Amino acid sequence: MTNLMNLRGDWLNGYLAFCKLFKQRRFISSSDIKNRYNLQKAITSLYIFPSFFRGVHYIPSQRERKGQFIEKPMEFFYDLFNYVYGRGKWYWALSTAARYHGLEWSSGMILEIMSTKQSKVIGVFARVSALELKKSYRSKVLAKVLSSLEINHVIIHKGKKNSLKETKTDPEIGLVATKERLLKDIELFLPKMRIGPIRHLYRAIRERARAKS
Repeated sequence: MTNLMNLRGDWLNGYLAFCKLFKQRRFISSSDIKNRYNLQKAITSLYIFPSFFRGVHYIPSQRERKGQFIEKPMEFFYDLFNYVYGRGKWYWALSTAARYHGLEWSSGMILEIMSTKQSKVIGVFARVSALELKKSYRSKVLAKVLSSLEINHVIIHKGKKNSLKETKTDPEIGLVATKERLLKDIELFLPKMRIGPIRHLYRAIRERARAKS
């Protein structure tokens, strides 16, 4: 069903009907869309933007869709991680937590979280560059949308469930690693980090934290 009757008896078509059908959800799975709508139409018509997880899509607001951008990037990622991992089952970690605690200020183009489910590195900048090389209108739009996030890398680390106990709750962005947890995570993931500049960043954060203690 791709059309809905509104209260005046008129037919709502396209994007507005799609939003009505899914009740203004922010994220939605491919299977949920397929059950009630034509997934390919939603993709090609840009009723949905791809997230960074297979089978998970973002439903932009009308303002975002027209302007081809994400209005609140941090909120976008917060809601995305809640959708994928579950509320309270992940936290902002490492360089992102360091910025929160005032221990780092140069890595604004990196987001890092800890999850108990999986590890994953998302090269946002690389995806934007690849999309810009394509000729289709949709690719150009998506490149613009992803650029608006102003993020180069999203790094998802796999941690232990017990680490969730060493977090503090921020009313706007959810769970954030405590300073103590932050230092433990740096010691744990510094040897594993293969991206040179980020490895250097971890060392710098560790030194600043030690200097302040």
